[in-house]
Amino acid sequence: MVTLHEALAFLRGLAPEESALDNDPVGLLITSPDAQDVARIGVCLDLTPAAARRAAEARVDLVIAHHPLLYHPLKRIDPGADPISAAAVTLVKHNIALYAMHTNWDRAADGINDTLAHALELRNIMPLGHDGAKSLPRLGDLPSPMDLDAFFAWVAARLDGAGTNALRINRPDGAAKVARVAVCGGAGAFLTSDVLAAGADAYVTSDVRHHEFLDAAARGLALLDAGHDGTETPGMRRMAEILTKQFPNVETIWLGNPKN
Repeated sequence: MVTLHEALAFLRGLAPEESALDNDPVGLLITSPDAQDVARIGVCLDLTPAAARRAAEARVDLVIAHHPLLYHPLKRIDPGADPISAAAVTLVKHNIALYAMHTNWDRAADGINDTLAHALELRNIMPLGHDGAKSLPRLGDLPSPMDLDAFFAWVAARLDGAGTNALRINRPDGAAKVARVAVCGGAGAFLTSDVLAAGADAYVTSDVRHHEFLDAAARGLALLDAGHDGTETPGMRRMAEILTKQFPNVETIWLGNPKN
């Protein structure tokens, strides 16, 4: 068992809250005077009502979620109609604290994007940039150049089981071999111009819109949408591993989709 203060101090050391992008509501979102001792920690990508129920059933004391539950102030609490209310009420009712690690964990060493780059076996990994949103993606080299179809299969195989059940890819005209790859967990297509400027041949991200595919293809960039879950679940699974190693006397429980 550890104290809540000790657990939060460790998490803040991994990914300081002040390193999150502007207006990203990370940190301790729900607390309880009865949650000062932590015997079980739950980890998830999203605190859905189902994940909150799993936390309550497992008698978790602290939940660490990637996506903040409360992006905007709630005008009313209606757990029967609103899933955010339902998840929050479940945690409060069972004295479970909630801590969100979002863009601060995206950009952190060993965080979402480092884990994604390692999952794809990239080498010479480095941040795309050092400030703002450009600090989130990672650049790296494949073990050896491969054609587009082989690269697609490479990504699918290495993210299998992480939610990548709807891979989509564009096909740039005259596409050459893929050697240099950029990755960004979550919706990162808005950084396509920066990825191109860095010399990437392909970009793995998620939530890509139709016209973003077309734009990237016209500019010669292979853009692969591996799904929001698929690109971020590995980094939260990594968080669970880190916690298990750091706090061996605390049970760490995966609260997300059991299939991911």
